[in-house]
Amino acid sequence: MDDRNGSYRLTERVQRSRSAESALRQGVNLNQNIKALIENPLSHLTPDQLERDARNFARLAGLEEHLALIGKGARIAQDPQYYETIPGVTEEEKEALRDERFRRFRQPSALYLTIIVCSIGAAV
Repeated sequence: MDDRNGSYRLTERVQRSRSAESALRQGVNLNQNIKALIENPLSHLTPDQLERDARNFARLAGLEEHLALIGKGARIAQDPQYYETIPGVTEEEKEALRDERFRRFRQPSALYLTIIVCSIGAAV
């Protein structure tokens, strides 16, 4: 949620979506626009719609027992920059998300060893 106005920045997202639609109507080739950004498909959903979609996904995928986790993941995926302020995200999960963002290559040494051994094996 945008702390400044409590609006989940919905107005800004709707305007960006409309500008992309108008560009398509004007014949702009978005495939040639190398600076174009891909809009987050979850960004335009309201919290109720997001929860309903997460529930439907869990039901269709047979993952009802993981519904709380799927819902939390959907809320994080909707606006990943603000994962620190999303209610229900534990401190351990926030730390994992921080590591994902700021320490991308922080992995166990056994993983690197496995990758190196498999790479050498593939080269031989």
